[in-house]
This record gives sequence, structure tokens and C-alpha cells, in this order.
Amino acid sequence: MNIFSKFFGAQADSSDLYFGTIASAIAESINDSDPLIRALTIDLAGRLGETSVVPILIKTLDDPLHFIRQKSAQALGAIGSRKAIAPLIKALEDPSDEVRVTVAGVLGFLKEKTAVPALLNTLKDHSPHTRMKAAISLGFIGDQRAIPALFAATKDDNEQVRKYAVEALGRIGKSAISMLLELIKDERLRDIATESLMKIK
Repeated sequence: MNIFSKFFGAQADSSDLYFGTIASAIAESINDSDPLIRALTIDLAGRLGETSVVPILIKTLDDPLHFIRQKSAQALGAIGSRKAIAPLIKALEDPSDEVRVTVAGVLGFLKEKTAVPALLNTLKDHSPHTRMKAAISLGFIGDQRAIPALFAATKDDNEQVRKYAVEALGRIGKSAISMLLELIKDERLRDIATESLMKIK
């Protein structure tokens, strides 16, 4: 019997110990009183894809510090656990603009269709950066339900929001062609609408 079997049972080997130790160390450090250690550990958990700490990462979406909440959303996106989807959707209501931007981007990265209604609402956010990220993510998700709201967003006061809303319509594809043809009539959007049309196959 080797040292690993002695402590972890006959089926255990060095890799079991290795990953078990990592998971427990990460879980402990995520709860550290030093926010910099928490942030570093959360980032590490995401890069390693450590699924065992997903419940803890979900809790840190409520951390008092916005940059910790932001790191947590990024880590949960990197891990990709289904358990995190509902908490991430809820985090679209975070008081921090930076957190909402990050969460919107994560949901788009995950191509999470259940997030579409919440992202549509986020297109009305007071922050132009958040609206922009919501438009981008809706494009990546590619759900046709987003077409009317994205078309409305092409009239946004912010130039970047308008641009990314047009690009998102292009990503959705053939279902948005009529909208893109309409947008060609707008001199401000003609070039980007034409480019988006040309990318549709």
C-alpha cells in the first residue's frame, strides 16, 4: 500500500491527491479576508476549470467588492458549469456597470439562450458599455427573438451601441436580412449594414 492509498483508499493515486489538494486549497483561499488573495484564487479557479468550487464562486457573485464579483463571473464563464447560469443571469442586475458588462459578455461567450430575455432587458441599461456588450452577446447567441430589440438598438444614442447592434443582426443571419436592408437607408449605418449583409451565408 502506498502513501496515497493509506490516506485516500485503495483506488486513490497521486493524481487524486493532487486534484483534491488543489480543490481544497482554492476553496480555502477564495474565502480569505484579503481581497487580493480572493481575486487571485478566483482567477486561478477559472483558469484551471475547477468545477468543485463553483458553489463558492456563485456566492462570491455577492461579494461587497465589485472587482471580486467581476472576477467571479469571469471564472464561472471559464468553467462553464450549468449551475452558474441562473446566478449569472441574476447578476445582470448588479449595481456595478463593470460587473454587468462582464456578466453580459460571459453569457454571450457561453451562448446561453436562456439568458436572452434578460439580455434584451440589458439593451435598455443606462450604461452604454453594458448595452454594447448585451448587443454583442445577443449576436453570438444568435436567437431570433433578439431581432426586434437589436433593430431598435440601432437607433441608440451611442455610436458603438448602434454599430454592435447592426453586427449582431448580421450574426443572427438570414432572419435579420430585411432589417439590415432597411438599415442601409441610414447613412450612419450603411457601411456596417452592408458589411454585415455580405457575411451572411
